Amino acid sequence: MKRKLQLAFAGALIAAVGSTLTLWSADAEASVNRYTIQADSPKPEACQNHGTVPAGAWLQNKVCGYFVGTAMAGTAFDVHETAQSDYHYGHNYGGNNLCAWVPPGALSSSPSGKADESCSAETKERIGHRRAFGSDFNAGAHDATDGSPVTVDPGCAGGAFLNYYNSSDYNGGSLRDPAGTPSAEVHYRYTTTGSNPAVVVRDSNLGWVFMDRDCVTDWRGVKFNNEND
Repeated sequence: MKRKLQLAFAGALIAAVGSTLTLWSADAEASVNRYTIQADSPKPEACQNHGTVPAGAWLQNKVCGYFVGTAMAGTAFDVHETAQSDYHYGHNYGGNNLCAWVPPGALSSSPSGKADESCSAETKERIGHRRAFGSDFNAGAHDATDGSPVTVDPGCAGGAFLNYYNSSDYNGGSLRDPAGTPSAEVHYRYTTTGSNPAVVVRDSNLGWVFMDRDCVTDWRGVKFNNEND
């Protein structure tokens, strides 16, 4: 009888430990908080930017870095890391499905749930360097924060778009999320990767957007720079 009780107790203990380990494993996997991107998120004042992004929030390659897309309002963003500046590194879903940084004020005040980690430290390090996502920059590394004036055909290829990249590889994409019709003069910053590349430009009304590279009608003597940072 004593032997049976010992075996029963051992079995119950193993079951309890197994249950605890299962719960711990689930918690370990779902270890990051998921938030929602807010409309009219502020541009990062700490980086000398002012105003808001009506469609959602900027996606950037690092804190105060290059514009690499727009996190659309209502989409999910899993926070993997928060910098002292309150920038957040993580995974944006929706049509983007990529890892990037969003400025302070982009997220809902409380999380909507938990999620598995999906953005590695290696990805964060890689995209922190500009040749990981672009080429033909309008200036050397750290030499400019704005684009250079170029002339474009405003109606070409549907105008301007809020997004292009669609994975954390940043090795290509497609123009999507229409932003509107740009002015004939925009400020060119860089060309994306991919077999059908886009250009990243700042329009006086639309802000930072993507356009088909073939829409540029006059480069106005821009000298391309391809050094890394």
